[in-house]
Amino acid sequence: MQMQSNLRVELGINHVLLMYVGNLETYQGVDLLLESFALTLKENKRVDLVIIGGEASDIQKYKQQAKRLGILENVHFFGPKPVDDLGLYLAQADIVVSPRVKGKNTPMKLYSYLHSGKALLATDLPTHTQVLNSQIAMLATPNPQAFSQGMVHLIDDPDLRLKLGSTGKQFIEQSHTYKVFCRKFNLLYDWLYAGLVEGAAGALSVEA
Repeated sequence: MQMQSNLRVELGINHVLLMYVGNLETYQGVDLLLESFALTLKENKRVDLVIIGGEASDIQKYKQQAKRLGILENVHFFGPKPVDDLGLYLAQADIVVSPRVKGKNTPMKLYSYLHSGKALLATDLPTHTQVLNSQIAMLATPNPQAFSQGMVHLIDDPDLRLKLGSTGKQFIEQSHTYKVFCRKFNLLYDWLYAGLVEGAAGALSVEA
């Protein structure tokens, strides 16, 4: 069994740690993430970005981009990790990010992000806002300047990070856990079953 690494010890990080988890396809906005992070480092050097996931070819491509931007020293690519270890890695972050720039479906990782209790920074696009709002996440326009300012705001304000993380976790536990899903499913099933019974009874009455 592979031991899950302690990122802070392994990387020598004793300050703010941003984390992205997921594949590195273009729609995920990794270009936006790196460009925004480069601007952030101009304002605050005491921050590192950990990127978990991605194919080897994509990792190499984005390593080259980070090098061109002059930020490779502060960006750490860890490649794919077992899904079962996701919670353990998220627990080591201060801020989790979803810079997605395309798509309509809500990324499933948002639920893991929120449940981790960490402050979430995401683009203010429908792919996110159909679940997120400003009470449970920092939302930013998908351009490097705006997304960077979202980063800086969260880096500089630990109380805001704590507030967003706590509110986001509470939101998930109240609305989106498996237990809540089962309760909602059972209520829907009961409602549908009652409708079928009433419909059948009505049909029998008409036939009689």
